[in-house]
Amino acid sequence: MTTRLTEDEKAMLRGDRGEAVQFAMETVVRVARGFDAEELVEVVSVHAMAMYGDLHDAGLDLLERLHRLGGRCCVPTTQDPASMSFTHWQRMGVPAAYADKQFRLARLAEALGEHPLWSCTPYDAGNAPAYGQNVAWAESSAVSFANSVLGARTNRTPAGLAICAALTGRMPKVGLYRPEHRVARVKVVVDAGELTALDYHTLGILIGRRLGTEIPALVGIPTNVTRDDLKSLGAAAAASGAVALYHVIGVTPEACRADPFGGQPPREEFQVTRGDLETTVRELQTAHPGPVDLVVVGCPHYSLGEVRRLAGLLRGRRVAPGKALWVYTSGEVERQAAAEGLLATLDAAGAEVLAQTCAVMSPLPKRFRTLMTDSGKYASYLPSEHGVELVYGGIDACVQAVAALQEGIGA
Repeated sequence: MTTRLTEDEKAMLRGDRGEAVQFAMETVVRVARGFDAEELVEVVSVHAMAMYGDLHDAGLDLLERLHRLGGRCCVPTTQDPASMSFTHWQRMGVPAAYADKQFRLARLAEALGEHPLWSCTPYDAGNAPAYGQNVAWAESSAVSFANSVLGARTNRTPAGLAICAALTGRMPKVGLYRPEHRVARVKVVVDAGELTALDYHTLGILIGRRLGTEIPALVGIPTNVTRDDLKSLGAAAAASGAVALYHVIGVTPEACRADPFGGQPPREEFQVTRGDLETTVRELQTAHPGPVDLVVVGCPHYSLGEVRRLAGLLRGRRVAPGKALWVYTSGEVERQAAAEGLLATLDAAGAEVLAQTCAVMSPLPKRFRTLMTDSGKYASYLPSEHGVELVYGGIDACVQAVAALQEGIGA
């Protein structure tokens, strides 16, 4: 099928806007034709990737080529976490050669006009599209949040295609850009009593495992569910499966405006009970965990509210010798937490705040054998990524695993 192009798009394809834009538009059009897209859509923002642990040398070569050809983002563009802390990389044991390539990627991203956000939660730091707007986002948890919670439209955009969208402002009109492809096919009835923060992660894991790429509509989620809980649910479902959009009846925007099933009965329906959630929690623990020596939290990046809760749990406590607690968050939240005095509380407790990076795509020191996390996404990825044992549990249990009350101080 021939993809219909506007005059502006034809001009980009001819090279009227420069070689970098021409290369990017050629890529977008090839993808569009491969998927039989009738036309392209304009996107209002891009969330790309510039993490060396994911892009490797091929991604570095691509960004260097686009920069050499004069490339420049034409829409607001942010990027996912880096593969190391820019300020603490040496202390975290990152090899110098690895760090050099991550720094080169960072310089190239900024030279191309990307905003140096380095977070998987761009919607909490300015890159928050409105309902119905088209965006081109990479990173599975951000894609889920944009589609499900904000009601924007994006597919799960590959890293190379995302930077092409940033230079052209275009994407093929396929998949979730089309309203008819956003309809739920599966009804999930959640009947598990009161849900905790950990339950939303676990529910996401269960849904992703069962549905793969299917779009579910959930019944039984309370209307006062928090953004953080929805963030956790979507991230876990995108990690254990490839769920890029979910609806929550009475909560998420598209499920409030219309029937998420499009007037048709669901093809499938299943129930999630308390027993299902408890079974999934047990399944996420690896076979031979030892004593927990590292707790990692913040996948997706912890919000300010989540940092506040952790700081409250750590008051009067101290991370035990030989153990560690790492908190991953965005630079924006780190600044807000510092202003509130929360970072001082975490520091006093011996917790380490690592902004703008992620444990999945960063080298991990070999001394850590058993990790614990409150993140369903981390629980899905870390054992295979780093060859470690893993324990999965709520944030209260995570704190108890590595921190003790300081003598003479109440919790």
